Amino acid sequence: MTNEALAKLYTQYGALVHRRCRTLLGSETDANDALQETFMRVQRYPPTDVAALLPWLYGVASRVCFDHLALRKRSQPTASRVLGRLKELMGAVTRDSAEEKLCLGSELARLDDTTREMALLHWLDGLTQEEVAQRTGYSRKTVGVKLKTAETMLRAAFGDGAVGGAS
Repeated sequence: MTNEALAKLYTQYGALVHRRCRTLLGSETDANDALQETFMRVQRYPPTDVAALLPWLYGVASRVCFDHLALRKRSQPTASRVLGRLKELMGAVTRDSAEEKLCLGSELARLDDTTREMALLHWLDGLTQEEVAQRTGYSRKTVGVKLKTAETMLRAAFGDGAVGGAS
């Protein structure tokens, strides 16, 4: 990928990718680092045969963020669990909930890559199970099973009475 093409991609999508990183990492500084790493990976491994660039960039950024969270988890003690309800994280999260986001990120990092991607597409991006199935290439039933697995694991970590079923 040429520097000009990368600059154009950054100009067009940089702010959106940065927002995704900030949402997942809960820190402006970490989001800046993740944004830079995302576009470094894009330059090293440019997209080939990608129909929609933004979802692809979100996938790259999400993997970078989970790498950062895994490193943070290994180098720092795990933040104490402060959530009473998972629904607050899946819905309207306030700016003051960086610790909650960190806890959620740590729990999401424990999921396998496919389940985590499906959970992010469904809960963060608001895609239906059918749309997630189309995006990932899995059946709608598989998506439902994986979302239910993720929901069960997150409920166990953050308490019951959280989100409704993985619809």
